[in-house]
Order: sequence, then structure tokens, then C-alpha cells
Amino acid sequence: MDGQRGNILLVSILMLMALSLMMLKALHYQQENAMLMMMDEKKYLNAFQRAESSLEWGKVQSWQFNMQEEENWFCQQQPEFHLQSCLKHYADNLFLLKGVAQFVSGETLELYQWMKQMKNANRDTLIPIESGWLDFCPVPQVEFCL
Repeated sequence: MDGQRGNILLVSILMLMALSLMMLKALHYQQENAMLMMMDEKKYLNAFQRAESSLEWGKVQSWQFNMQEEENWFCQQQPEFHLQSCLKHYADNLFLLKGVAQFVSGETLELYQWMKQMKNANRDTLIPIESGWLDFCPVPQVEFCL
């Protein structure tokens, strides 16, 4: 009878080890998924910060106002820091400034800022409209934003 008790103890230990191994495997899977999510979020935040920087950089650039090409985006780039800002005339003295950042996958993240043209004696300038920052294109016509 004492021999049978040892077998049950051995089976119990094996079951406990199998359950522990399954729990470790599940924990590893969960940690790996959390790490992938964290890396995706880090990539998004980096792109978002680059898009914000592009937008801020675009606000201080000197833009040439050519009303003949008002249906196209006019873009400027700063290659050292991978900044790209684009400007498009909307209506009257309103312009839309776009800060662009690109993910490694090729997708783009775009942030927008309404700008107002101020006419000075020697040259025109653009100033940002207060509360005019958006993370989506505010113009209802889809083709305007492309």
C-alpha cells in the first residue's frame, strides 16, 4: 500500500509542474503582446511628435502666396529632422497648414492648423488661428485634403 502513495504523489507533482508550465507559457504570451502594443504606441507617439514638430516648423516658415496654384498643397521639407509642412489656400484669407509624419510602414500621420493671412505693407504673413489645431482634416470635401 505504501508503494501506491508514492505514485499518486509523483502524478500530483507532475500535474503541478504541467500546470505551472502552462501558466508560464500564458504569462510569456501576455508579456509579448504587451511589449508589441508598447512598441506600436511608441512608434505612434514618435510620429505624432514629428507631426507636431512639422506643424510648428511650418508656422514659422516663409510661404510664397501664389493664388494660381491654390488647389494644390505647397510643401516644404526639413530633411535633417524629417519635418514636412504643407500649406493650401482654403477661402479668402484662410489657409490650412498640415504637419506630416511618416511611419516606417509608409503610412502618414497628419495634423492640421488653420492659418490666417495678414497683409502687411512689404509682405504677407500667416498667423495661426487660436483653437485652430486639429488632428483631422476639417474640410468636408474629401478631395481638398488629398
